[in-house]
Amino acid sequence: MKVREVHDFLNKLWEDIFTLNEELKGELPPLGFKVEDVEEVFGAYLFLDDEWRLMKYPHPAFEIKPQMEVGATPESYYLVVAVPRERVSENFLGTFLELFPRSFIYGSENFLNDVYNWRRDGRISPTEILGRIGESDEKVFQFEANFGSVKALKQGVKRLTDIGKRFGIFDL
Repeated sequence: MKVREVHDFLNKLWEDIFTLNEELKGELPPLGFKVEDVEEVFGAYLFLDDEWRLMKYPHPAFEIKPQMEVGATPESYYLVVAVPRERVSENFLGTFLELFPRSFIYGSENFLNDVYNWRRDGRISPTEILGRIGESDEKVFQFEANFGSVKALKQGVKRLTDIGKRFGIFDL
């Protein structure tokens, strides 16, 4: 392990998220969203080596109210939106998976037991995922999309705000 590479990598993640945060603070409020400040998030998990693993170190993230979180981990840039069970439709699921193929869907209470995992499940149908959601006791589901760059993340945020409004998932 080269300490300098780790240092530079972590600095880039934080700088990217701070920059994105400032950009979105200027762009999203007119659409009805409130962009919070960047924070240190502890207790997150990464899907590594076919299992969810606890991150004991912080990563940068911020909330976009209502219902979204945007951030970066050593694995990827990400966005998460919380969707109440009754607002999850097959059309929303299909659109989400089409726009965000690198995604996870899990409950807000038992988040280590995902109902969809792009690394494990491949391309299963929205109908099958909806069935898994129906079998769950969860009341709110987290839809997480992963990105390879901060530019792709920003584009993902804009796409998610559009489809979220179209399918009525936001409390705006």
